[in-house]
Order: sequence, then structure tokens, then C-alpha cells
Amino acid sequence: MARAAVAIPSPVTRVNTTLVVWGLVTLIGPLLMPWWRVGRELAEFAPHSAGFDLIAGGAWSAGLVLVCAGMAALLGIAQLPLYRRGRLALGVGLVGGLAALWTIESFGRPMGPGALAAVLGCLTLIGIGLALGGYLRADAFIAVCIVWSAVFVAIFVIYPLWSVLKESVYADGHLTFRFVRETISSPSFLLIDNPTTPENEARPALVAGAVLTAAIAVVAGLRTRSLRRAAGWTIVGGVVAFILSALYVGIGAVRNSIILALTVSTISTALGFLFAILAERSRLPTRRLFGPVSILPIITPPFVLGLAIIYLFGRRGYVTHELLGLNTNIFFGLLGLSLAQVLAYTPIAFLILVGVVGALNVAMEEAAETLGANRWHILRTVIWPLARPGLANAFLLVAIESLADFGNPVIVGGGKPYLATEIYFAYLGGAGRNIAAVFGVTLLMMTLTIFLAQYLWLGQKSYVTVTGKPGQGISRVLPPTLDYAVTGIFIVWILLIVLLYGSVAVGSVTKLWGFDYTFTLAHIKGLSPTGWAVFRTSARLSILAAVPSTAVGLIIGYLVTRFTFPGRNALQFASMLSFAAPGTVMGIGYILAFNQGPLLFTGTGLIIILAFVFRNMPVALRAGVAAITQIDRSLEEASTMLRAGSATTFRRIVLPLIPGALLSGLIFSFVRAMTAISQVIFLITPGTNLATTQILTYVNYGAVSLAAALSMLLVIFMALVIVVLYLLMNRSGSRTAGQMPTF
Repeated sequence: MARAAVAIPSPVTRVNTTLVVWGLVTLIGPLLMPWWRVGRELAEFAPHSAGFDLIAGGAWSAGLVLVCAGMAALLGIAQLPLYRRGRLALGVGLVGGLAALWTIESFGRPMGPGALAAVLGCLTLIGIGLALGGYLRADAFIAVCIVWSAVFVAIFVIYPLWSVLKESVYADGHLTFRFVRETISSPSFLLIDNPTTPENEARPALVAGAVLTAAIAVVAGLRTRSLRRAAGWTIVGGVVAFILSALYVGIGAVRNSIILALTVSTISTALGFLFAILAERSRLPTRRLFGPVSILPIITPPFVLGLAIIYLFGRRGYVTHELLGLNTNIFFGLLGLSLAQVLAYTPIAFLILVGVVGALNVAMEEAAETLGANRWHILRTVIWPLARPGLANAFLLVAIESLADFGNPVIVGGGKPYLATEIYFAYLGGAGRNIAAVFGVTLLMMTLTIFLAQYLWLGQKSYVTVTGKPGQGISRVLPPTLDYAVTGIFIVWILLIVLLYGSVAVGSVTKLWGFDYTFTLAHIKGLSPTGWAVFRTSARLSILAAVPSTAVGLIIGYLVTRFTFPGRNALQFASMLSFAAPGTVMGIGYILAFNQGPLLFTGTGLIIILAFVFRNMPVALRAGVAAITQIDRSLEEASTMLRAGSATTFRRIVLPLIPGALLSGLIFSFVRAMTAISQVIFLITPGTNLATTQILTYVNYGAVSLAAALSMLLVIFMALVIVVLYLLMNRSGSRTAGQMPTF
């Protein structure tokens, strides 16, 4: 009896829809759309610059791009094994991409949508080829995301930083260190021995460094049993001691920035740690105030506190002049600047450390109590060592924020040079972009040194407290003495915050602070039209940047968490560089990188959006990594077994399970964009001016009341936005908590 033949579809004849669609997109888009723009305007395209016009004009490379795109579409239906079609698609994608880059470089004109479609289309074909050809253990969606993410990070993070480095040592077509020598020898950079004074400042610095080194050697010898370790600590400590001694007696931007960063980071981290312990371990009702009070300095530009210091402690300040009868400028300098930054950045340290303290395993403290340790000993030997990673992260973040701060040094810096301000003044004040780049490289090296110091401090020690074993117990309360002492510090901190923000609020509705306190709405009305216009521009650009910033961060977080591919660690590190690098360095980098040629974006709102996206993207990345690692892989594996692609799995499985990370990324991206100044101060134009830069302009021109009015408008708006987004987060969390995702 003859058996019936069963038709089995062959993988050779299966049509790959992805290749066909993207091949056609890469063909039609560059063929019909203009490749070039006219000047800086994004919507003004050069006539006769579509793909068919270029081919008719003899641009063979543009024709090669279209040929490669057509070949990719044909490969989607070719009678070939899938892996071979993928490898051929990779080849035509690479050739088409190189041809597109050749065309763009040879014309040297600002890119239009046609050129952008050609580049992105060829990158997509490369990603599809890598997936189908078996070079990446992922499907086409993941491979394309990897390629796109790597290229975007390289262009908008690595390339600006490289441009700053290049500009510092490259001029007139050749390598030169003339600008480095000029900058380093300048008194505004760093000067240890001042030639204008009869004293030799270097001698006491050497003596102090030698004394500190000897003290470190004695302590290291007593604390360590190994001669090698004692020698290592002595060398490292001696170098740091000599540097700090020299900085103490020196002058210049490097000295001022380092001393400010060390002071602010130490005080802010210490206060944040004490407040975190208070929030988790205190028995007093004041612990409930941490939430609303800690969020206030974060949703406002840091230099608003500098403006408030002028109102309270300036020459005509209410405290110094009205109450104490003083006429002093003591708060214009390191004292006032440190106070403004400590008040602005302590909440950042607190938000980092409160989670660290809350995650400590109570069982370890109970074990220490069982062994006879008192509460002070437990705090010193158990809580403090386990909190070291969080302390290092808080110190790092606050130090970077302090070094990058631009507004406060301008407002209450007392005219002293700081690296963040010197970059700006060197670029706009006639010194030239080469000098500005040298200052920028110096600032960047400082932040990278902080990363290295963090690694050396933490070392290779283990800080694991969550082991999977059951841990029962109630958090231990603070010793009463410590509880009341830290609560007292917290109450003083609250009162100072309320007074400072209250002074700005009052200053916005008084006729003339320090002379006439009559109530008036003239300053609020005076915001029209300029103040309201820049406020609307800030809100619009921040909203446009928040969504792509969150999306890019979450996608990169998903890639580095769930997939293994070549360069994964490099992609994650490079993505975090934009957050680690000071905003002033990224700002000067964007000016140098995107001010000419095909990537001409300066003078447009797009470059500000791009700066916001890649500056704030790392926060969504870290939030995504933290949330995705808590999701069991079996959910995604089940989706794959049901033949869902990675795009479907990410959209219908992963995203519904991380609403908190999604909304926190949106909130932070929007807040940071609305309050940014150090990076965008280089990028604004009269048509794209922002609220933060306008506030600074008001202060510089003496219109302090207008600055206060616009600041309060910004604070009120940001508070309302935060409340609305948190309500949405709670609704989203409650809706998805008991809901199983469907396919």
C-alpha cells in the first residue's frame, strides 16, 4: 500500500520578511528623500539632492547604496539557506554603509533625511546579517538594537569626548602641546608659588606633606602586619598628602575645584549617610519628613540655592544686613558655594544611601549583639563596612556634580576661577577653544580619577548581605543619643532649606529685596514675554528628550543584562561615560563635534534634545538593569517557546513588569533636562534659550527679582509634574501587580 507523500516546507524557500522590508526601506528612502540640508536649519533641504538626483549627477557611491539595498531585498526571497543569506546580507550592508559614508564625507554638507535613512538602513541590514548568519546568538531585533546602540553611543558620547581631547593637543593640522603648556602655566589654572608675594608657598606645602606622610607611615605600620601593604599605603597616602598640601597653599581653578569637590562630597555623603540611618532606624516622628524635603532640591536647579544665599546672606541679605547689621561678602566664595552645593547634593547622597541602609541584613547585627557588641560597636564594625559601596557611589556622584556645577560658581563663587566656569569663559572670552579643551580634559581626568579611587577603596572585598537564607528580625533602633543628635542636625537642615526657598519665593513678590519689601506682582508679570517663552521651550525640549532617553537606556540595559555579545562590557561602560563626564565637558564636546560638516546640529533644538537624551540615558539604563535582573528568565523563555520574537517578548513581557523603572527613567530624564545648565550653556541660541540659562542671565544683569520669579515658576511646575508622574506610577504598579501578561 503506497504511503501518502507529506509536503515539508524547506527552509531554503522560506521568505525572510525582515530582509525584504528593510531592503526596500533602505532603497526607497534614500532614493526619494533629500540627502542634504541648507545650513543649520533641519527642515530646509538642498534642491535636487534626492538619491535619483545624485545618481543622475554621477555620484556612483550613492548608486552603490541603492544597489546594495536592492540586493538585500532580493536576498529575502532567494533560494538559499538562511545562514548564507544572512552572511550575504551582512556583506551588502557593510558595502552599502561604507558607500553611504563615502558619499556623505565627499560632499561634506549637513545630512538630510535621505543620508540618514541610508546610514540607518545599512546598519539595520548589518544587524540582520549578524543575526541570520549566526555571528550573534540573538534574533534580528536584538542584533539591530546592539548595532544601533553601539553606533549612537560612539557618535554622541565617545566622539564628543574624543573631540575635546583632540582639540587640546591638535591645531593648524598638526599635533602640538603649546596650548597645554600655556594653560598649565597660567595662574588661572594652578599656581603653587605665587611670584607676586615675598613668601615661598611651596616650602610649607612640602613640610606639611612630609609630616602627613610620616604620620601615615606610622599609622600604616601599626594597623597592618605586612611590610609591603604598609609601604603601599604610605606611598599612596604620601602622594595624596603632598597634593592636598600643595593645593591648600596654591591658587587657580584646579585648586579651587578639587577643594570644593572634596569638601562638598565629604559633607554631603556624611549627612546623607546619617540621614539614611535616621530614616531607617529612628524612633522619632521626624523621619516622615525625609520624603518631601529630600525631593525639593532635586527638582530645582542647584544654583537656585545660590540665589537664595544672596537673599539671606549677601551684602543686603536679610540675615546678614537686616538682622545682624553686617555689610559683608563672606558668603561670596568657598563658604557660600560649599553651602549651596551641600544643600543641593545631600538629597542625592541620601537617596542612594537610604536603600543601602534599608537592605542591610538584620541577622548580622543580631549575631553581633549575641556576641556582646553594643550598638556603637555594631554601627562601627557592621553597618559602616557594609555601607562602603553605597558611600563610594554617593561620594562619586556628588563629587562629579560638584565639579560640573556651573551656575553656583557664577552666582556665589566670588569671581574665583573654577574648572567648570573657566571652560565657558575660555571658549567665549577670546582665549580660544583649544584652551577651553585643555580645561575640559583636566576636568574629565579628575572624574575618571574619582572612579579609580572608588575601585581602589572598595577593592576585591565581598559585601554580600542577601544570601538566599531566611533572615528574620526587626531593624535595630539607633542609640538615643545618636538619634536625638542626628535629628537635631536634620531639623537645622530642614529649617535652612525652608528659609532659603522661602526667601526666593518672597523675593519674587517683593518690590526690591533689601530695600523695599512691599508686596508686588510686577516681577511675575515682567516674565512676559521672555520668561514665559523660555519656560515653554524648556518644557517642550525636555518632554521630547525624556521618552527617547528612557527608551535608549532601557534597551541598552536589557541588552547588557540578558544577552552575551562581543563588546557588551564596553557598551555598558561607554554608555555610563556621559553621566560620569561633567556636563561642561560634554557641552564643549558637542560644540566641537557637531559644529561643521555632515553632523552640523549646533544652533538647533535638536542638539539640545540629543544632549539631554545621552546625558540622562544612563539613569534609565541602571534602573532597567536593576529591574530586569529581578525578573525570572523563565518568563522570557516561555515567550520564546511560544514562537514570540525578542521584540514581542520585550514589549509584552519585560516592559509590563518594570513600570517603576520605566516611569522613574521618564521622571529623572525630564527633571534633569528641565534643571540642566552646565551642558546646555554652550548649546543655546536666542531661539532655543532655556529657563535655567535665562535665570542665570537675569542674575548676571542684576534682575534678581525676575530670576526669583522664574525660579519659583520652575519649582512649582516641577513639583506638579513629579506628583502627577508618581500618581501614574502607583496606578501602573497596582494595575500590573496582579495581572499576568498575555501573548
